[in-house]
Amino acid sequence: MLTRREELIEQYRILHAREKYGASSEKQIDFITPWLKELGPINTILDFGCGQSQLVDWLARDFGAQAFRYDPAIEQFNQFPVDKADVVINTDVLEHIPLEDVDGFIARIASISEKVFFNISNIPAVAILPNGENAHCTVEPPEWWAEQLAKHFAVVRRVPSYRPSTSSFITWLEPA
Repeated sequence: MLTRREELIEQYRILHAREKYGASSEKQIDFITPWLKELGPINTILDFGCGQSQLVDWLARDFGAQAFRYDPAIEQFNQFPVDKADVVINTDVLEHIPLEDVDGFIARIASISEKVFFNISNIPAVAILPNGENAHCTVEPPEWWAEQLAKHFAVVRRVPSYRPSTSSFITWLEPA
């Protein structure tokens, strides 16, 4: 019997195979880039939950960094490529994580870098999984997400997001 996490990963594998699902984070480059510039030199960037997006490749090119990708639902990216990275981007991923796994998922990201850009959807998805469930299994308000992130990061700062239905956070600059 599959765990809830394993069941969802299998559903996302099917969705990724059917269509170019998981590329929306590319729209966020103009929102992420200014925050990453605050960090100074970046040698490594991990897109944790990369989907089919090329965002990390574009960012790595712009910053002269090495790009790494991880996504358990995509065969070529389903193994952790690095234990540590200068910065992690996690865009449109947390809302896909079952509630019972959110804490462990955030802890894993925090173990890789203390500098993370998060973007989280706060509404149900348009996409429906092959089993009929909404693709966003954990839909919570920004304040709830900030509390979850604060369990693992000394700094959690909400920053402007690329669309009103999402919330973005960085973990390296104290709030102004």
